[in-house]
Amino acid sequence: MEFYIKKQGDPNFDRGQMEVDGDIAEILVQIETLLFTSKGSVLGDPDFGLNFNDYVYSFRYNDKMLSNIVSEAITRFVPLSKKYNIDVTVDFTKEIDRHLVFISIVIDAKYQIGLYI
Repeated sequence: MEFYIKKQGDPNFDRGQMEVDGDIAEILVQIETLLFTSKGSVLGDPDFGLNFNDYVYSFRYNDKMLSNIVSEAITRFVPLSKKYNIDVTVDFTKEIDRHLVFISIVIDAKYQIGLYI
């Protein structure tokens, strides 16, 4: 059994709930953890995490390459992802002051995680 404690301020925070129940809730938390963890910061598994700054601000990667990197990381580090259809899309956009990257992760065409970088 794994415990995921959500912080106050999280939209799904419930003071009375210590354990996340249900596969989708676990997948969402695991993907969020993967997205916001830098490689090398997890003791015992230096490959866990995604270094978005390395990819996003490098001119060597395009949207398809970054989408594949995120998909492969989810497949490797989120065990429950094998039970569901998970679709990752990446869009680079031009803004006035800077360029942005939008990463969309959709689980079974019902649940979405969106991240702007």
